[in-house]
Amino acid sequence: MQKQTEYISQLDGLRAIAIALVIVFHWFPEGEGINIIANGPLGVTLFFVLSGFLITRILLSSRNYLQSHGFASTYKTFMIRRILRIFPLYYLTLLIIWLVKYIAFIPQVSTELYTHPFYYVLYLSNFLIERLHNWSDVLSPFWSLAVEEQFYILWPIILLSVKQQYLKSVIILIIVMGIISRGILAVYGYEEGVLMPTCLDAFGLGALWAYILFYNESPQKFLKILNILAVAGFALFVFICLDKGNSLLKTLFFRTSMSMFCLYFVANASYAGGFKTFFGKILNNAGLKYIGKISYGLYVYHMLVPALLLPFVDKLMNRFFHTTFLLNDSSVKVISLIMLIVVASLSWYLFESPFNGLKRYFQLTNRQQKIKANTRF
Repeated sequence: MQKQTEYISQLDGLRAIAIALVIVFHWFPEGEGINIIANGPLGVTLFFVLSGFLITRILLSSRNYLQSHGFASTYKTFMIRRILRIFPLYYLTLLIIWLVKYIAFIPQVSTELYTHPFYYVLYLSNFLIERLHNWSDVLSPFWSLAVEEQFYILWPIILLSVKQQYLKSVIILIIVMGIISRGILAVYGYEEGVLMPTCLDAFGLGALWAYILFYNESPQKFLKILNILAVAGFALFVFICLDKGNSLLKTLFFRTSMSMFCLYFVANASYAGGFKTFFGKILNNAGLKYIGKISYGLYVYHMLVPALLLPFVDKLMNRFFHTTFLLNDSSVKVISLIMLIVVASLSWYLFESPFNGLKRYFQLTNRQQKIKANTRF
């Protein structure tokens, strides 16, 4: 069993790249220029692989705690820690958007929250996307937060219940289920790929690496195989992006191709000190790591800043200073990015971090086995 480290520096850099891909996808025309490849799905898949790795890493360590404290206590502690990280910002954002519609001066936003609030309140917005196919909803990116929360509820039940000798087989089964579920659901018309089972291969590949690393099952051999799979995955990903048709290949293996490519970066960043190349220096850049640290806020706010905050500031300027933003599209994006980073930073230091700090009262492992969870959620 490999000794667990306190913090994996380069994963914050990867998280920054993931949120950058999502922002580019949503702020620039889809299928054109920089978005000729599916940047958004790639960024979200990188988040999923990261979550699968990090959450599994925590749960594998907590199995020692399970032996002395029981399943119920272990599961409860895990969920409380996830709730403290995820819920406060999520529900604060929903509350703000809900109140916006009652304040005439604030620009209104287009969202299904007003007509189908319980989908968002109960972390089921991915089902709403699958039902209505409304990607113009300003809160549509919350589908991935719903998927992650559903995974957090299910995965510890499985991982803490299965005997150690069956863990690897279960993880591999989860990966296969992700691929198969997309095919089965597509037959019944569920083709958006936003339901939690359709994302299991991304989570599962991250979990597989966590298992191999935790139990020290020939990680170097796995990395050599992964190098080949990553190249194949990237080639398939690019091919599917350039092929505009809907095919069985795309339905079954688009997310898998991205997951294998993303796992290459997650695995190499988290093994033996991370990348030793120039790319490693990029991931260790202080600015990039800071963006990774506030990436949850960036994800939650990135659609709201240009749709709500920027028009609101514009109206304030017009009312009190009798001026307005006369900006071209590029300037709007630059100002929106600056606003987004400022808002996410304030959110982290003034709101998220105090709640996150409460996790110290809910420890999953014994003191000598303690892990500082390197998760965005």
